[in-house]
Amino acid sequence: MPSHPRLSAQSSRGQSVVEFALVLPIMVVLLFAIVDFARIYTTMVNVESAAREAADYGTTLGAGHWQAGAPRDNTIAEMKKRACVAASKLPDYVGIDSDTTSPGDEDCTNPVFSYCVISPPTVGCDPSYADNGCDDPLRSDGPCMVTVTLNYDFHLLAPLNIEIMGVKYGVPSDIAITRDSTFAMTDIDVAGP
Repeated sequence: MPSHPRLSAQSSRGQSVVEFALVLPIMVVLLFAIVDFARIYTTMVNVESAAREAADYGTTLGAGHWQAGAPRDNTIAEMKKRACVAASKLPDYVGIDSDTTSPGDEDCTNPVFSYCVISPPTVGCDPSYADNGCDDPLRSDGPCMVTVTLNYDFHLLAPLNIEIMGVKYGVPSDIAITRDSTFAMTDIDVAGP
């Protein structure tokens, strides 16, 4: 017995609606994943750029700006300010007080700023920079290195995780992004030999 054309068309439409309802959640999850991965990538690039800005400032002015007291304190404050200003357009940027902080403030809490000054032949960051000789522009061991590290907490739009018996599976809702940048101090002898 031949099927009725009207019933065939209706069942075909019903089948399409069911298939669409099954595929739609998968498509939405993929869309959010693509958007979040793009946001993560651009945030990583911006955090690294902010670290580079601060490290570049700390080294460009030379060893004289690392002398104990006001020169060193001013250099560190300006490095922190430059890192915070460069990172102020990030989506989860947090200043001292997020209600009153403007992009020009000198302190931020997300990203967290840290630095160290490395004196050759030391390998790795040495937080005790006071007696490492980096304030001497005529060092014989070579230039000191300034490393700036920024730690940034990034929040995903759509965390894809579940918790089963106290254990979380999947992508976390927050991702810690850590980027650092190292530059050598430059001291240009303008007087010449």
